[in-house]
Amino acid sequence: MKLERLVAIGVAALSAFAGAVCAQVSVPPPALPSAVPLPGVALRVPAGAEVRESAVAPSRWQQELDRLDADLRLRLLTANDPLTDWLAAEIDATDIESQVRHYAAARVGAPADRVYLAALAVACLQPVRPTLPACDAVDRLADWSRRDADNGVPSMLLAGRARVRGDSDAVTAYIDQAAAAPRFDDYAAQQPQRWWQYLRTLDVGIDAAAKARAAANYGAGNELAWAPSLRAVCVDGRRSDRMRTVCAALGQSLSARGATFALRRAGARVAEINAADAGARSAAQSRNARLLAASARCAQVEPDFAAALESPDAASRARGVEQFAAWADARAQFGEVVACERV
Repeated sequence: MKLERLVAIGVAALSAFAGAVCAQVSVPPPALPSAVPLPGVALRVPAGAEVRESAVAPSRWQQELDRLDADLRLRLLTANDPLTDWLAAEIDATDIESQVRHYAAARVGAPADRVYLAALAVACLQPVRPTLPACDAVDRLADWSRRDADNGVPSMLLAGRARVRGDSDAVTAYIDQAAAAPRFDDYAAQQPQRWWQYLRTLDVGIDAAAKARAAANYGAGNELAWAPSLRAVCVDGRRSDRMRTVCAALGQSLSARGATFALRRAGARVAEINAADAGARSAAQSRNARLLAASARCAQVEPDFAAALESPDAASRARGVEQFAAWADARAQFGEVVACERV
């Protein structure tokens, strides 16, 4: 069963904007690279039947995964390059001061890397008193927006921040700006490949299949940081006619150009809620149905690397590692949706 892949679809695509007034969407990264990171998520087995995550058998590698997690937490205390600083921040989201410090070090070490830009900007959105020095020195969200100018996601977050301070003109301007963006990417699809880049060469005396399993599990826990802002601005409460118009335009753009199915489905929902008439509403609903079907096809046609990684046969495990590596590389290069279309 394609566990990690389906967790990402089940949580991100089905949670983001599943309802117009649902509770805040937030999927924290798992503390451990558990074989069962999110109990209760509906998954799909190769035969097509849905099961509950809690029914999935424990990983044969669970002891190795636990040992690897403990080892990583010690190793990453002495992170000394952008990748390991980013990993150190990702592995422990409970200490925001440490997390921001590591993200900032990764950002300084690789200033052109958009993954590190985005991670630091999102971390600095968390309210902390006193303000953390790395967040206070530079407006990290504006920095992400400037350095990733063709990406509409930071503009969505800027709109949410403007709403909090009561600047309605800025909210409208940022949503209008986001609607014109040629792409939308929160860089969640990059995470499994980054973990694999580090773990594949790590000499800790465990099977490569266990390391691939850990990379997939660590990379599956992604918070949809843009969802609360988008919902607050374009879904909840009353909106002016002008605001509904720009939100509808954003929804259409997001549903067509989002890098992940979660982004695209959120866009379809926003377009539906802010539709100017019944025709536009019906078109948005049809678009959402097509996106649901596309994400389901994606889950079915991708290689079943998770099952191969659990195999007692060494050749099958090796094949699963190759499949996982190719899957992670494709998502990192093209994004979730386009990588799926290329399968």
